[in-house]
Amino acid sequence: MKRTMFCLICIFVGITLSFSVQAQESNLIKDFGIGLQGATPEFGGVSFRYTGLAPVYLQTVGRFILTDENSDHMLGAGISYAIFEHQSRWNLSRLYFTLEGAWRYESRMDSITPESEITTQYEKTRDYTTTTLGGGLAFGGELVFSLGGIPLGLNVEVGQGFGREKTDSKSKGLAGVYIGAGIHAYF
Repeated sequence: MKRTMFCLICIFVGITLSFSVQAQESNLIKDFGIGLQGATPEFGGVSFRYTGLAPVYLQTVGRFILTDENSDHMLGAGISYAIFEHQSRWNLSRLYFTLEGAWRYESRMDSITPESEITTQYEKTRDYTTTTLGGGLAFGGELVFSLGGIPLGLNVEVGQGFGREKTDSKSKGLAGVYIGAGIHAYF
């Protein structure tokens, strides 16, 4: 039992030292990043970042989902300005303000009622389409660290969003607090 515990501790220390050596050798400042980014309640997808204009950062986010009857598309963009950046031997951290905007189009087929209960001339299904335009201003932070020699960034942001949602012939304004998060691998 003591020998097994000693072996497990040696393996854990070896892995930790291996990652720390790679973190010391890797350059955490890269120009491009790819990952996943999302913001509540409706926006998110695959994200591309460009950090070559530091302290100004550019980002695009998109998703395109197609099924037999339903579709959900989203395309967004943002520009960030880092107000604080600090690089240590182990990580790179930044605080930033960001201005973001997005467009979403969703189309889905919903069934109304079973055929035995239909009393009017309506079809069994109804096609709903929703278009949402939104924007917002957020404050966020990102922590970039090396994982196996690859710079990996985790970010979280909180902001105020606004927009307009149109469903068929109805239109309504949207406003509220949104929370976003993402993970990016930089190269």
